[in-house]
Amino acid sequence: MQKEAIVHLDETPWYEKGCLKWLWVAISKLTAVYLIGTRKKEELLKLITTAFMGWLISDGYGAYRSREKRQRCLAHLIRKAVALTGALDEKARKMGDWFLRELRGLIKTMSEEGEDCKKKCNPILARLKKACNLGSVEDHSKLRELAREILNDWDAVVAFVKNPELPATNNEAERALRHAVISRRISFGTRTNDAHVGF
Repeated sequence: MQKEAIVHLDETPWYEKGCLKWLWVAISKLTAVYLIGTRKKEELLKLITTAFMGWLISDGYGAYRSREKRQRCLAHLIRKAVALTGALDEKARKMGDWFLRELRGLIKTMSEEGEDCKKKCNPILARLKKACNLGSVEDHSKLRELAREILNDWDAVVAFVKNPELPATNNEAERALRHAVISRRISFGTRTNDAHVGF
């Protein structure tokens, strides 16, 4: 895992004897590692260690933010933008549409073949940053939070534009956790430390 160029990471709540723990997954092309523990940053080091020099594909959880080489999952941000489009506040709805249009536009443009795809992203990036700057001072809390979240993690949000080999989403890790999530719902958690994750 330490030698991989790209590793996807995700975590989900996991109960043992009614005690809240977290199920982590680190997945690459050839390897998947699962770990049950706390949600502290130390658990991340157990998965990939300080020797890992590749790219992390992750959500916005703070434990990942110290990693310089990181791609932020755009699917998480898109879901928050979609939620904004259903807001009662008209401005929040319009801004949600704006965020959605630019985030999806980035993914679509980077999926196109050719040398010009990065250049085509420049106006999209400019519009997205403008939307974030405007939204970051709005009264609507969810709008303000999303705008600031993107601005505060900007380099990780747009890393895949400069590095086209990076995926724009963390779907690999989410898929790797899906069976465990289904098992958790059916079993209501585990009763012992021997959490035999059957997948």
